[in-house]
Amino acid sequence: MKVLATAILLMLTAAPLTLLAQSTVHGSVVDAQTGSPIAGATVVVAGTANGTLTDRAGAFALTAPDSISGLSVSSVGYVSAEVSVGSPAESVVVRLAPAHERLPGVEVTARRPTPSAIELGEPDLQRASGLSLEQSINTQPGLFMQSRTPWGGARITIRGYYPSTNGNSPNSNGLGSQVFLNDIPITDATGLTVLDDIDFARLGSVEVIKGPASSGYGSAIGGTVLFSSLRPEPGRTSVNEQVVAGSYGLLRSTTSFETATSHSDLVVDYGHQDYDSFRPHSGSIKNYAHVTGDVNLSERQTLSGYFSYARSHENLAGEIDSAPFYARERVSNAAYLANDSHIDLNSVIAGVTDRYRIGEHFTNQSTLFATGRFLNQPFAHGFTDNTQFNFGARTAFGYDAQLGSVELTGSLGALVQRSQIATNGVFILPFPPFVERPTNQENSATNGSIFTEWSATLPHRVVLTAGASLNKNDFAIHNLLKDGALFDTTTTQRKSFDWVVTPRVSVSKGFAANALAYASVSAGYTPPLLSNVIANTGAVDLSLEPERAVQYELGTTGTYLNDRLSTQLDVFDIENTNKLVSETANSATFTTNAGKQRNRGIEASAAYAFVRDTTRMLSLVRPWLSYSFTDAKFIDFRSDNNNSSTTVSFSGNAVPRVPRNTFAAGLDLGTQQGFLLTSSFLHIDKVPVTFDNSTYVRGYDLLSAKLGYRRAVTRHWMLEAFAGGDNLLGNTFYSFLFVGPNIQGLATPAQGGTGDGYIIPAPYGATGYGSVSLRYVF
Repeated sequence: MKVLATAILLMLTAAPLTLLAQSTVHGSVVDAQTGSPIAGATVVVAGTANGTLTDRAGAFALTAPDSISGLSVSSVGYVSAEVSVGSPAESVVVRLAPAHERLPGVEVTARRPTPSAIELGEPDLQRASGLSLEQSINTQPGLFMQSRTPWGGARITIRGYYPSTNGNSPNSNGLGSQVFLNDIPITDATGLTVLDDIDFARLGSVEVIKGPASSGYGSAIGGTVLFSSLRPEPGRTSVNEQVVAGSYGLLRSTTSFETATSHSDLVVDYGHQDYDSFRPHSGSIKNYAHVTGDVNLSERQTLSGYFSYARSHENLAGEIDSAPFYARERVSNAAYLANDSHIDLNSVIAGVTDRYRIGEHFTNQSTLFATGRFLNQPFAHGFTDNTQFNFGARTAFGYDAQLGSVELTGSLGALVQRSQIATNGVFILPFPPFVERPTNQENSATNGSIFTEWSATLPHRVVLTAGASLNKNDFAIHNLLKDGALFDTTTTQRKSFDWVVTPRVSVSKGFAANALAYASVSAGYTPPLLSNVIANTGAVDLSLEPERAVQYELGTTGTYLNDRLSTQLDVFDIENTNKLVSETANSATFTTNAGKQRNRGIEASAAYAFVRDTTRMLSLVRPWLSYSFTDAKFIDFRSDNNNSSTTVSFSGNAVPRVPRNTFAAGLDLGTQQGFLLTSSFLHIDKVPVTFDNSTYVRGYDLLSAKLGYRRAVTRHWMLEAFAGGDNLLGNTFYSFLFVGPNIQGLATPAQGGTGDGYIIPAPYGATGYGSVSLRYVF
């Protein structure tokens, strides 16, 4: 009995000691680039087999019999991380960096409501010099990017959706698509998108949602582009200096400071770029400054901030005729030269985002933003001064729960934005008697949407998704010039579009280890731009209606053979009504609803990693290819909606500027020593540039290659260098195309114009670039 009592006493004494010796750590694992939680990540106590997986919110908790000093964290498609643990009472936030060799579509079975979306990471964005996106975007199926100047005036076209208006502004403003940067709208409340505000060299990721398959972003017909700024490497503080030099006087320098801990990160950088250009009056000067950072206020809350300033001067050389283009003459448009045409742009983008987890199942992400822009633009036949200020907010509540055998996720949110614009200038008719048409306006626009989208993951890997957005747009136009001369302070004309509901439904079925098939139907909505409502005479048309569309989509995406083979196949049909068309009568240019358009196509891509092993001398061997077939046709499309003897029907014609076939292929090679070779071949089919299809621009082939080297020279110094070339075949191709009802449009020789000028040429021949980057790690 005495022995038993002694044993019990020892057990009671040891139990508290054992409990005291135990250690518990909790926290979350997130994507270092996007801040999104990573579900299913493996978290292991360093030096042991004691581990766990993160839940749907990326959260984890671990208990060990001894004190926990470090964690090993890993997830498919990310670089594994070793994290030290301080006080057990503090939450640990582990930021995993995407792997450089990460294959597209690795996470296709995750809860992605738009499986056909294209996601580009830092390696994809650095396929060329890294200063523009065209090399990265144009190798993706269904996407086509052009630039009006060598380093400005960019426009991304998705699945052949273009505004069918002529004239300079609507040809390059991105009507019909929505663009966001770090959850801040770059597309303003008037519908205008100006990408010159963004420093492409400092982007970390790009996601493109094709067509109106984005209930959370207003269901724009042309699609949605989501930019995210570059984030620092987890657990490191460094300063970096990079210099890029290239053909025709290209010189870019970027100075940056980056730091990231388990609780916060910060990036501060400044970039300056000069370019002389290959033809007269097409050089540019650009300056960019950015500050972006995150701080974890608690285990449940993260606060993010973004601020950028951009100042640029872009000379405009203008469009030229086909004869000098095919003769490879380095000429510019005489009218642009005579008026010293250029764009001076100063812009500011600012936003603050709060991410908060409310209990076990709810989240909220809210962003307050403001942007401002001043633009001065002398053009071929006049000038425009524009001062604009935009502000607004976006919030989205999320829900995530396991309800029996069904996993339910959803979101409900709203966006509201207002733009104030002051514009003055003059347009001079380019033919006798050269009438001057001055403008002086104070306009405003408001747009808003209420959106929701819900996905139910059922047994047998079936996912049902339904969503909708409720959209509203309003314009207010205050013309300070009455009858072209009198000062008017009282008259404000208003256009309030009706509320429009754009629903979306989709279903997907998982198969194999990591693949799925899907089908969706999505409605789209694109209101006219504020500038579409105002004719070049100053007259206002309040009868314009939004474009409407429905997209049907079937596809499959997945990875096979131990994630070495990645494939995607999409078939789509977009039917677009109420097309906006520019009409000219009595020297006045205005916009009208005058047509229907149908875009159908097939998109395919594949990549196979023959070698993907960082322990081997040849660590990466990955060929890839992509193909797009786009049949874009006018179904019921006219030069105007008058239905008179002068009305011209373009029904049945191909949509201008949309290549019927595009093909891209490449090979990526990497070595254990830090060398990386990327190469790509791109074929673009011939395209019509007139609504009557009487004139085509020839197709072209481009071959590009880049050799890079990245290595830690010492414990603190890292070296990165690369050299490459574009258009190595020396072919003739364009960087931008204008369109019109016919070749002459508004610029016939009788009117003093240039005839068939519609081409902005790219450099005639191969171009090269090189870079050296030196980073000091503290």
